[in-house]
Amino acid sequence: MSCDRTILPLTGALALALAACGDPKDAPKPGAPKDLRPDGTLVEVDESQRRRPSSGVPVPPLTSTAPVAPMPAAEAAVRAAGAALYAPVSEYTKEISEIVDSFPAYVPVNGLPGGTFRMRGSDTMGAYLSNAQARFESIYPNVSMSMRTGGTERGLASLLEGECEVAAVAGPVSDAQRAAIEKATRKRVFAVPVALDAVCVYVNADNPLPALSKVQCNGIFSITHSMSPVPILRWEQLDPKSTLGGAFLPIYLPGSSSGTFASFAEWCMPGEEVTTILRYFEPSSGSVVNACCAYPTALGVAGYGARQARARAVAIDPGDGRPAVAPSAVTIRDRSYPLHRALNLVFVAQDAASIDPAIVQFVRYLWSEDGQDIAAISNIVPPTLDLMPTDIVGTPDGDFWK
Repeated sequence: MSCDRTILPLTGALALALAACGDPKDAPKPGAPKDLRPDGTLVEVDESQRRRPSSGVPVPPLTSTAPVAPMPAAEAAVRAAGAALYAPVSEYTKEISEIVDSFPAYVPVNGLPGGTFRMRGSDTMGAYLSNAQARFESIYPNVSMSMRTGGTERGLASLLEGECEVAAVAGPVSDAQRAAIEKATRKRVFAVPVALDAVCVYVNADNPLPALSKVQCNGIFSITHSMSPVPILRWEQLDPKSTLGGAFLPIYLPGSSSGTFASFAEWCMPGEEVTTILRYFEPSSGSVVNACCAYPTALGVAGYGARQARARAVAIDPGDGRPAVAPSAVTIRDRSYPLHRALNLVFVAQDAASIDPAIVQFVRYLWSEDGQDIAAISNIVPPTLDLMPTDIVGTPDGDFWK
């Protein structure tokens, strides 16, 4: 291996925190943040609505009241559960390591112009890009980068308004979004895949639910439930034998800027609004999964990379007669899991020859063995070679990116 898999400059929660906060000198201008919706509409977003349930449903307590005199065994169980709540689940197996090894090694180029470029967008890609940014800057000290999360639509709006040079986008860029950005910037939009991920439906690790279908998801999440005769509000409606019985199922969602929920909605409830019953918005996919870790009845939508030990991503029925497919690095890469998606860097230029050389080299770095090692450590899935953007970055020379 050409890279060290034991140390990252920024990892886990630290990378996520830095991605969310960004560099103070790079803080956005005052004013309401904006999102670029899939229909090409640029809208202002009221951030005060985040973390609030709709329709006055009380928020579940963030902490539970401890017994007056807890038994040692109970205390140990609570401590173990708390430790597991924030323990990431890694799938960096020998098979994934061999996939990473198949990518070309990155060799630095001489004379790369210095400069600054800002990345904005996907929470799913935050830790991955922050870690890669730190490594890339160590190779090219004259290049300064920053990564700020906030959601896919937030990143595209920032690109449209000239507040960033690169948008991090989980999933595709719609034709309307592309047209709006090109009209505003008078430049061509380039969307370059750099990794793979999936949209997952999470439950508590102790929840026995085996799988979900598109119809069931429509009944749970859509206010109009066009595919389901009745809304699905209780666990026994999904499985009459469920140990959760008639308990309501509160649903946890990433914020309105999230490409994760946009992809999910396009799959099972296109054109429909999300239900207002027991709906809770969270600031990120990680917060959604944490809620599923904490609450036995919770159900949430989040990215594959946000998985945790005390939550489980359920299998999805593809609806074509095949058995339900659980998300994994293998089923995401071979596209058998229905909700797979590409993770993209999106930027603008007059043409391919005019793309900032630093951005071209950063994409090459992400497509290298070192870059994909960071992806795997960050719980992101390495892409397949058919997605390589050869029209922008060329082709590797043997085993190396030169």
